[in-house]
Amino acid sequence: MLPSPLYLESNCVPAYQLNWALSVFGKERLPSPSESIELLRIEVAKDQIKILEARFREPNVALFFLSSQPQSSPSQIVRSIKGRWQYLSREFDPIEFRRNYRIESCGDAKEEVLDAYVANQPQRHRMADDRVQSIIESLQFHDRNVDLAAVHRSSYGEFVYALQIVLELEPGWNEVRMDVLKAYRAAVLATCHKHKWRLARIGLLSNHLHILVGPDVTDSPQSVALSLMNNLVYTQRMKPVLRWSYYVGGFGKYDRGAIWNAQRKEWF
Repeated sequence: MLPSPLYLESNCVPAYQLNWALSVFGKERLPSPSESIELLRIEVAKDQIKILEARFREPNVALFFLSSQPQSSPSQIVRSIKGRWQYLSREFDPIEFRRNYRIESCGDAKEEVLDAYVANQPQRHRMADDRVQSIIESLQFHDRNVDLAAVHRSSYGEFVYALQIVLELEPGWNEVRMDVLKAYRAAVLATCHKHKWRLARIGLLSNHLHILVGPDVTDSPQSVALSLMNNLVYTQRMKPVLRWSYYVGGFGKYDRGAIWNAQRKEWF
């Protein structure tokens, strides 16, 4: 019998930066977001989603720049925007959406910059002991065949969904035993394989690790982070070796600055 999860939503404090570019498509002309944007902002805030900007690209295409909390998956974000907007418009200008959509994660840095940053972690945090440094370097993981900035397709839409997850060991603890570090690495690989997440890179260090991963559109950032945390401590007989917190951030082909600069003149 598997042990109960140790790290839960109720006992972990996340740090996060989750932004999204969302396109939704109407069967016909959509009502201007400027006509109902404040009401829509209030409604989607109930789902812990913030509309930062909204605009039209075509009469039946609305684009949103959003932020969210870790418990919201990309598919839940799409349902919130479309469902609540449709509900608000039911009396004055009913909306019919097409089933398709496009949602992309983005962050401070684009994919290639973040990938290089994680790859360089062993050099940024060099160990004083050359033997330990050699062990750390040998346990890094990189799959060159995984492109986290690539567009993927679900049953109803297109998505780019890439996360950087950072997990830390308890303060003051540095793990240098090769068997334990190998077990951590194997746990991340096994978890991603089980859930069919696209794992691009693991930056494994003695006191923390970075994970660059592409989950499914229905997986929330929170569920991904907690799953990884609980599988890591499972290798240590559920001893709480990790801090009761995690960082999760989105990224993609473009960073937030590029998206903002390209669209800023057209946002409502």
